[in-house]
Amino acid sequence: MATHAEPEIPAAGARAAVGSPSPAGTAPAGPDAPPPAETRVRLGERLAYSVGDIGGNLIFAAVSSFVLFYFTDTVGIGAAIAGTIILLGRVLDGTMDLVVGTLIDKTRTRWGKARPWILLSTPIVVLAFIGLFNVPAGLGDTGKQIYAFVFYFLCLAIGYTGSNLAYHTLLSVITSDGKTRVSLTVMRTFAALLATLVVNFFTIPLLGAFGGGQGGWSTIVLIYGVIAAITFIVVFLGTKERVSTVVETDRSSTRPVGELIRILVKNPYFYLGFALFFTQFLASGVGGAGIYFARDVLGDASLYSFFSLASIGPLLVGMWFMPAITARFGKRLPFLVGSAMAVAGLVVALVDPTDFTLVIAGTVVKAIGTIPVSAALFALVADIVDYGEWKSGVRVDAMTYSAATAGQNLGAGVGAALVGWLLAAAQYDGTAEVQPQSAVDMEVFLFLGIPLIVYVLQFVIVIFLNLDRFQPRMTEELQARRTGSIRVIKD
Repeated sequence: MATHAEPEIPAAGARAAVGSPSPAGTAPAGPDAPPPAETRVRLGERLAYSVGDIGGNLIFAAVSSFVLFYFTDTVGIGAAIAGTIILLGRVLDGTMDLVVGTLIDKTRTRWGKARPWILLSTPIVVLAFIGLFNVPAGLGDTGKQIYAFVFYFLCLAIGYTGSNLAYHTLLSVITSDGKTRVSLTVMRTFAALLATLVVNFFTIPLLGAFGGGQGGWSTIVLIYGVIAAITFIVVFLGTKERVSTVVETDRSSTRPVGELIRILVKNPYFYLGFALFFTQFLASGVGGAGIYFARDVLGDASLYSFFSLASIGPLLVGMWFMPAITARFGKRLPFLVGSAMAVAGLVVALVDPTDFTLVIAGTVVKAIGTIPVSAALFALVADIVDYGEWKSGVRVDAMTYSAATAGQNLGAGVGAALVGWLLAAAQYDGTAEVQPQSAVDMEVFLFLGIPLIVYVLQFVIVIFLNLDRFQPRMTEELQARRTGSIRVIKD
């Protein structure tokens, strides 16, 4: 593993000297200086930005939580094959992240580089999402499997990648101010959690209300898809890209892809960020076992809604305290404490997985622990981007985010595949009224055991991911450089 030694400062010409006079209208450099006026983001724009995660998670949460269950219990695809379909789709999704990330970094339009991708990908992701949950009943087994794979790939690897990666990139070009980024991350994470709670809490009751089966799924995904499309359009119309590095000092849009990749992989925190996203979304992927756990371990599928409430409710409240906490303690220490608390909550739930009250109590403790994790995750990527620029003099926004989302997609794919593979190995049968004890035990391991392992691993990762020690100097020196390299893009 590469050492985390303090980097050398890029050669003269890539930055202005610290203490050099600022251009007119630009705030002086320094860690305590206010952000330049042109990088401040008003409330209306913050709200417009944050609603994007409502639409994104109406789609992502529905796919993550229910597509495997839909494949096995409505379409009739075997658990192992369904898990493999999801894993292959996610692997290709991760590959597309790197391709789309490169294209976004090279995009230059009057609307910026990220916003056009959000707009253009909207019809693709929404239509593919609706198609994914409408597998034609008249197809044979092989036809259903091929159809499921194609629409899974179109939905996540093509449509969602273009939309979500551009949305992540937008965070680093809306403003260069670290505190504002944390605030925006909190707002978008709140929106994401709210959408995820709505999907996880209401989908199963709505499925029953709309008649169940294929008809119920068709109605639900149509509603989610229309709302998602509206929120993506709001993001495009309601936000602006302000931060752009001048071509003469950066030239990231004209540099060869290979050079950008070499710059990216020389950043040691790139690997840790990838690992963090992989483990975080591995836990999200195995969360698809929750509906099986509720039905077979606790005896009632509708209890899954309360797991979602216990998991997300504390985050909806605690998220708003995170800007003050991170301002006081940084991102790393709260992350470590939260990971340890999540482990403790899962241990409590594992004492007796058949006791609903105990499992809910452990889930609440785990949820409180995940508050710092959820609040800091994407803001941490922006810090990794800044670190790379500080070290190399070249800012690689979208490719860094694409690496993070590649970890996200691969982790979620492996998690979902593990659910399918391990359930199949444990003799799960989607057509059976009662599952064998081997399948029930496996559902406990998937829903509680694997997340426990994940949060232990995250604790170890974040011990090494110590960007907080560079933050004051990095912020000051980057701000000094940018006095000559930041310009405002006006619509």
